[in-house]
Amino acid sequence: MRKRLTIILIAFCISFVSMIALSLFSIGRFTTFTDYLNDVSHSNDVIRALYKTEVYFKDIDRWERGYMVAADTGYVRVINNTTDSLLQMLDSVEHLVSDNPVHARNMLDLRDEIQHRVLSSKDNLHYTDTVKNKQASPYYFEGRKHTIQVNRLLRVMHALENDLLVERMNKQVFYQQQTSSTIKTLLLIFCLVTLILFALLVKLMRSGMLYQETLQAKIIDLKRSHSELQDIAYLISHDLQEPLRKIQVFSNMLLVKKSNAGMDEDSRATLERIHGSANRMQSLIADLERLTNLTRTDEQKKSTDLNVLMDKLMTEMGLALKEKEAVVRVEQLPVIKVYESQVNALFRALVDNALKFAMEDRKPEIYISYKLTGAPELTEDTRSIPNQQFHCISISDNGIGFDNIYISNIFKIFKRLHAGQSRYGGKGIGLAICQRIMANHEGYIVGEGTQDKGATFKLYFPA
Repeated sequence: MRKRLTIILIAFCISFVSMIALSLFSIGRFTTFTDYLNDVSHSNDVIRALYKTEVYFKDIDRWERGYMVAADTGYVRVINNTTDSLLQMLDSVEHLVSDNPVHARNMLDLRDEIQHRVLSSKDNLHYTDTVKNKQASPYYFEGRKHTIQVNRLLRVMHALENDLLVERMNKQVFYQQQTSSTIKTLLLIFCLVTLILFALLVKLMRSGMLYQETLQAKIIDLKRSHSELQDIAYLISHDLQEPLRKIQVFSNMLLVKKSNAGMDEDSRATLERIHGSANRMQSLIADLERLTNLTRTDEQKKSTDLNVLMDKLMTEMGLALKEKEAVVRVEQLPVIKVYESQVNALFRALVDNALKFAMEDRKPEIYISYKLTGAPELTEDTRSIPNQQFHCISISDNGIGFDNIYISNIFKIFKRLHAGQSRYGGKGIGLAICQRIMANHEGYIVGEGTQDKGATFKLYFPA
């Protein structure tokens, strides 16, 4: 499942990057296409302005000849208006071609020639008006020279702008086709990637549904097995009590009876072993019953001041602590919501454990501390909840400790690290009960030890 999710994530990332790259490429193409479209429009504006300039210029020449023939002052007014329009159009053309150095140079020459032509026209009109002669003046012929230069410059500028227009139109068509092709390719890739991801997601969802169904079936089997185990444990803890009690009673009766009848030592030792084994079996069954009962409880959680609970526990264990001459130091503990009876049993088991495995050459010292901490302090299996806060209660001692290589066994039922050392009691179920109690509180218990220096057990209650 995780591998498939990784594949889908990689495919999504690749498709996302590809889409971004193609989108940026398309934007670049479209921007270039828009630029050339604007350039084509600009060239058309320049050509239209040049045509208007040429029209105004020819109008001045035509009205000038009309005045020379008819001597009508109305032509003078028209010539003046046309001259103003021509000069305004020159300003427009100059502004339009300011970004083209070649046009700019031609524009300077064009403006100079037109200004000379306008001055020649004014001198010619004045001469015609003064002399009253139908013959063309020298100013008219001088104006014709400037007219030829103006027409030449206009043809050059027309040709240059037409070449630019053709070039820009070709590039506009090219980038228009490129933009269209890119967008089609982008849509095709997007559709393909979407279909592939959709197919992968459908496949993953089907696998997830099958996995969910399998998991549900296993959960049902697990619940059934758990219920059966509870029933078996209940039957063992109850049905074995009666025969064990009989063995204990009858073996005890034989011991009392035969002690007065003169039983030999071997028979008496064998009978005592039978009686001791029956007592041990009864103790084991009682512990097993306690562990089984922890999996189902009718008790409700309630806010509990652990300081009060610990004071009561120290009072109850006062005799055992006094016999061992133990020193217990307790920090300020929090008020948390717990199963009070279970937490009482939890603290009792851990304090009793510290007393049980105390060193013979030194007095037991037990230190109980508290801090609010996060999940990173827990073991690897419990770090899947990095944002969870925990009430951490540590119970440390200076006893015989243990080697941390056996840490995986200390919470297993009927596993004893000191089984070969007969002077240390215990049946290997106390820490299993502690772990079960912490599981009931959705918490964790972690142990660490140092050989011959002591052990520390940390209890993590969710905050």
